[in-house]
Amino acid sequence: MAMDASWAWGSLLPSPVVLLAIVCLLSAGLLYQVYLFALPKPIPGIPYNLHASKRLMGDIPDVRRSKHMRQWVWSQPRAHRAPLSQVFVLPFRRPTVIVTDYSAVVDILARRSREFDRGQRIREIVGLIAPEFHFTMETKEEGFKAHKELVRDLMTPRFLNEVSSPRIYDAFAALVHLWHEKSTKAMGQPFCASHDLYMTTLDSICSVAFGLDESKRSLTREIDHVRSLPMPPASPAPGPQVSPVISDAAPVEFSRPEPNPEIEALLDIPEMLSISQKSGFPWIAQRLALLRPKHARAMRNRQSLIDTQTENSLKRLFAGGEKEMQCALDWMLWREMGKAKKEERAPDFHSPVIRDETFGFLLGGHDTSATVLSWWVKYMAEHPHVQARLRAELRNGHSVAMMEGRWPAMEGIISTHIPYLEAVVQETLRCASIVTLISRTTTQDAQVLGYHIPKDTSILLSLTGPGLTEPSLDVPTTPNLGTKPSTSQTNSPPPWDNADVHLFRPERWLKADEEKGIEVFDSRAGPILAFSTGPRGCFGRRLGEMQLKTAVTLLIWNFEFGSTGPLGGMEIKEKFVNMPRDCYVRLKET
Repeated sequence: MAMDASWAWGSLLPSPVVLLAIVCLLSAGLLYQVYLFALPKPIPGIPYNLHASKRLMGDIPDVRRSKHMRQWVWSQPRAHRAPLSQVFVLPFRRPTVIVTDYSAVVDILARRSREFDRGQRIREIVGLIAPEFHFTMETKEEGFKAHKELVRDLMTPRFLNEVSSPRIYDAFAALVHLWHEKSTKAMGQPFCASHDLYMTTLDSICSVAFGLDESKRSLTREIDHVRSLPMPPASPAPGPQVSPVISDAAPVEFSRPEPNPEIEALLDIPEMLSISQKSGFPWIAQRLALLRPKHARAMRNRQSLIDTQTENSLKRLFAGGEKEMQCALDWMLWREMGKAKKEERAPDFHSPVIRDETFGFLLGGHDTSATVLSWWVKYMAEHPHVQARLRAELRNGHSVAMMEGRWPAMEGIISTHIPYLEAVVQETLRCASIVTLISRTTTQDAQVLGYHIPKDTSILLSLTGPGLTEPSLDVPTTPNLGTKPSTSQTNSPPPWDNADVHLFRPERWLKADEEKGIEVFDSRAGPILAFSTGPRGCFGRRLGEMQLKTAVTLLIWNFEFGSTGPLGGMEIKEKFVNMPRDCYVRLKET
């Protein structure tokens, strides 16, 4: 009987095949549940791409297929006919909300900073480059105010006028000399301008940051190198039947001298940021990038540069004290001395905070200004009537310099108010839109135009697009969606005319002063967010505006920008900021 019972019980057990089938079914069910859990979870009520919510990678495949990633992102609300939408671009994370309505963006940045603060995304992007840079920190974060205090002197009128302005002037004066040499040897043909503009802004900001003398500047090497190049074979003078305007000539390629490795390493900063910006996992992307000798070498050279310049600054300060302060690093170290004395501790001159604030200062004063100027030279070639009027206005405003046959001095550029110059600079900033999106994170549940956004949601705010560089969106005003903030509620400027908002037209920034009978610059003529706005707006705005006005004045004073034909297209190249794909100039000395 025992044997019979054992046999009977054994006959009830499933066969190995059945067991395997059960395990497979259970595994498949478990994997399917994991799959469903990992799918994007849309925020209720906010428009999104339905097909993206049904795949693990969300909108990432569509973003990668797009020609311009950032443009794809900020164009999503318009695609949904809404002022905001959500996208799934960060794997296994909450959706990212995109807000493109100008009034709502200004409201968030200027008046709702407690609800919308810096998030972790920007810190992840800056990552290994400058983790202690105050730009990456949340406003409420411990240490933020101390970091801002360290650099607060660098945008004061005293520092800008005494330290920054002469060094900026010298750098762009050197660019004029370089382009004189190049235009002479190019003999009327176009040549690449982007590298020259980047090296000029890098020279200017390194000089402001470190007090570098002329012999160590990149443009000094460039000028000497170009002068050493032989003249090309003489071309026959154009006859009556030949147009002197070269529209399709191949550009002249100038070789470059051996760069200073420590200064050149600073050009690696925006490249590293671009690498992390395009990744869903920025920290990993930067770590992998550092495995390449190019980036690893640049990081070592940057550290060597800051160490050397810190020692040079300390020698000046210990020798002469405050009266020997010559650059931004001097001022930061002097402030650290005072703070350490007040706190009764030893000063930390090589702290990560000083290092990262210095790198942040260099990045903010170099990459963005160079890119804006790269777009500006293209606008000038594209709009000869604008540059003709600008040149006339500058020569009228600096009439003494004109009569004396010299360039305007830096003091004159700072003190002379020329409305059309300001209008051209402002319109360049608006149209170039080099920074198209900035990020925030909700610190609590929030409402934007009637849409509910949960706490800890990443927000992307558009600094271009609808209402800024293209026609405005019609925002719904139905009770369930709330109402768009009015101009009076937000203290915003009036909207641009949709018919010409996409055009480069500096005159839009001018208005008539009836009492004086002149045109004046109106900074509130219409919407612009080139420097963002609110308490976390661009820290280096004054320095940037000084660089741009100085560059525009000296370049237009000395050169006429001719058409570069097919090289003059307006196609963008997305790096850390939106750069022109090609930037060439064809110069004629005035």
